[in-house]
Amino acid sequence: MDLLAIFSSLRRHPLVVVILALLVVGGDAYVLFVIPPSYESQAQYVLIAPPAPPTDAQIAADPALGRLNDNNPYLRLPSSVVVDVLAQRVSGDAVRRDLIAQGADRNYVISSTNSIGNGLVIQITGTGHSAGQAQGTLNLVAARTKSELQTMQTIDGADSRFLFQVLAINAPTDATRKITGTMRSLIAVTAAGVILIFALISVLEALPTRRRKPRHGDPGDGGGQPGNDLTMVLPRMPREAAGSIAVTTERRSNGQSTPARGDA
Repeated sequence: MDLLAIFSSLRRHPLVVVILALLVVGGDAYVLFVIPPSYESQAQYVLIAPPAPPTDAQIAADPALGRLNDNNPYLRLPSSVVVDVLAQRVSGDAVRRDLIAQGADRNYVISSTNSIGNGLVIQITGTGHSAGQAQGTLNLVAARTKSELQTMQTIDGADSRFLFQVLAINAPTDATRKITGTMRSLIAVTAAGVILIFALISVLEALPTRRRKPRHGDPGDGGGQPGNDLTMVLPRMPREAAGSIAVTTERRSNGQSTPARGDA
């Protein structure tokens, strides 16, 4: 179907086009003015490894070091693994529900990034329907990240001297409105409206064709049942037999009897 045929179909159904176009405009207006906007604020933190356990020489020089508990299980793992474990804990359902109850937005994101170092940077994205909520979410998630990092390392009572720490790289960014989500919603609503318009017009265009199509068995369509024709076709007879039948018929009509074959 070319463009001319498409425009011709649209012109034949102006009421349908106008109604569906108004629905599309209404859906776009709902996305723009009714659905709350989305804001984001980001911050990055670097993981700082603790010092190594004291050596025998250091303990001999300072016996107090020997009484410290350096049993931190995460010291036996690569630092990048510690970052991944921390991100998984803060992203878990239990922590997320707790943060939501404190006022955080449910769509916050925490993950490791390679922007600095080799997976040693934690990036936190605070979200919200306003700039203030996005900033508040970021602060709540950052505080919970620090507490979760300490909790998971002190499972065996390790001293604070032997714990990983997080250090802010820079100040959190200003909350900015996220346009991509709104644009995706507008495109989805508009595309759905256009598809609905063409689908409905295709159905309306097909209806007259189905109504004009003759049904099987209607006169003149060549599809009738055999034996319905009342015309009877008789077998052809030889000329002599036909003449004899004609003479016999004429004699009977004049009152004469037909002689027998032996008297002829």
